[in-house]
Amino acid sequence: MRKINHKKNLTVSIILLLMLIIGIGYAYLTSNLSISGNTEVVANTWNIHFENIIVKEGSVIATNPAIINNDNTSISYSVTLSRSKDYYEFTVDVKNDGTLPGKMSLSNLSGITSEAESVINYSVTYTNGNSVNIGDILNAGAKKTIKVRVYYKDDISSADLPSSNINLTLTYTLQYIQSDENVFDTDVLVEQLKAENPSCFTKYIGQVTDQPGETVTASNVYFNKCLNKRNIIFNNMCWQMIRTTETSGIKMIYNGDVVDGKCLSSRGSHKGIIGNEASTETLNSNYLYGDSFTYDITNNIFTLTDTITATWNDSTYEGLIGKYTCKNDTGTCATIYNINGYNSNIKAYTSSYTLGDSNYSEIGSGPYNANVYSPAMVGYMFNKVYAFKEESIYSVLTGNDVIYSNGTYTLLPASGESTLGTKKDSTHHYTCNNTTGTCNKVRFYYNNNFYIELDGEKNIDEVVNNMLYNNNVNRYNSSIKGIIDAWYRQNLLSKTNMLEDTVYCNARDMLNQNTNGWNNNGTMSEYMIFKNNNNITNLECHNITDQFAVGNTKATLKYPIALLQDEEISIINNSSLFNNETIWTLSPNYFGNWFATMRELNDGTSSHDYVTFSHKIRPVITLSNNNVITSGTGAEEDPWIVE
Repeated sequence: MRKINHKKNLTVSIILLLMLIIGIGYAYLTSNLSISGNTEVVANTWNIHFENIIVKEGSVIATNPAIINNDNTSISYSVTLSRSKDYYEFTVDVKNDGTLPGKMSLSNLSGITSEAESVINYSVTYTNGNSVNIGDILNAGAKKTIKVRVYYKDDISSADLPSSNINLTLTYTLQYIQSDENVFDTDVLVEQLKAENPSCFTKYIGQVTDQPGETVTASNVYFNKCLNKRNIIFNNMCWQMIRTTETSGIKMIYNGDVVDGKCLSSRGSHKGIIGNEASTETLNSNYLYGDSFTYDITNNIFTLTDTITATWNDSTYEGLIGKYTCKNDTGTCATIYNINGYNSNIKAYTSSYTLGDSNYSEIGSGPYNANVYSPAMVGYMFNKVYAFKEESIYSVLTGNDVIYSNGTYTLLPASGESTLGTKKDSTHHYTCNNTTGTCNKVRFYYNNNFYIELDGEKNIDEVVNNMLYNNNVNRYNSSIKGIIDAWYRQNLLSKTNMLEDTVYCNARDMLNQNTNGWNNNGTMSEYMIFKNNNNITNLECHNITDQFAVGNTKATLKYPIALLQDEEISIINNSSLFNNETIWTLSPNYFGNWFATMRELNDGTSSHDYVTFSHKIRPVITLSNNNVITSGTGAEEDPWIVE
């Protein structure tokens, strides 16, 4: 179907403005509230209603803005959408001020015509993006926030445009009936923890990024430091509550298998994926490579999925990074290798994994990445890798900057110098390693005798951007992400609709970008220091390419799962909450002379280590705020059970 040219579309819209206006006339969002059953209920025990409308900034100016009508059970508004990208959006709380729990029995949109469907969309969801479903529970005293959005489609064909105005009266009906179920939802759990445990269920004050591109002052983030009120059974697995998200989800960390309905710290070991410290492997034969794998934990066998046959060499290696191989042509094995980087035309940096006993609280162990030699290796995903080289320089020309033109680099003198010198210091990072000052590949010395080569990049700023910040920086999975994704697909995939898509921050922003050795005037002895080099307690995630979420096209998670952030460890500041273990976090630490390091939890204390070392893996997920808890107190011997 032919797409509308944007420039032409703008002209046509102006000329035909009166013909193409879509009038959305007084669309009604109505809650039909009723009670069923044999119990007689007095009026003040049944009170489910709307309150607190907030219109999103950027919405079109409404002819009649959304308001809650006098009975508090209906909302009316009138808007006109006249061009692509026009929208009107607001949030509103559905509050149960009665004494009886309600259960949704109807969620229905009516009034939209087939002609209107081709040009507008109308949606009602919870604010975390989850759908509003029949059977959702609204307990006494609880509230749920829903998002209402009507918008003009952006990517439509000229054939879809209406020939005249469309006037619509839309009705979206939410109907609640009395619930006889002896359950409560996660919203109620959070409210109870706030009220009953203010000393250990504490409010976070500061900035938070829990949704991609949305950094806000936190109003709904609470950290759970309660030793005896944090254990959850979900999907027959034990989890521990870390904190709430700004959209009322519950962020929680994996804590092993359930034993006799309990999550005790005396459970011992269970089977997991066991990773060795990173190494190099020779791959100069025809092997099967897979995008991922499945595993049989009973028989200790890995099986590759989505396979190709290839031989590792200089012309094929880019297509094999991130894949897995058994180093055979069958695709099954007891030891599997993750290909994580280029070492030579016959060798790759790899992480190897087997299946065996691991501590009860982890899915397994392994390195964060198999290559330590580049700042790119602090990425949960990565793309361009510039390998360091080490060599002293003597009696060659050096400069403070370069010009790159037609495949040739030309050194430039430092400020205040009329000619090139032979120094190597904070203003003399570049050299062609010759006495002419021109070359096809130029060296940039970032730390003493360590350098990387520019080969087509215009300067060191472009190199740093390629490794850490550009829109294509998240191309390959880290070693640890590949393991977590495979575990999720095998153990949690069917429960995805119960999870919130929240941001997991891989904070690659530097604290010392203007002074470290990776810029023209930086000090060569100064490491590249990332945000979490110290104990940070700010949950703001600055870069969109670091905000990993399923819904973020610039840092896309395949599944809504990742790792704990070091900021969360620092805020909780209680080693006993994490079983005094050594586990990987999602947070970069620094890049030194030749080694990338990540933050870790080391025996209960925030620390750091080389990315190639093997540590325990405890993934983190976020439970949506509309799930149901059937029983429990949160203690190890009596966890909350989520159904």
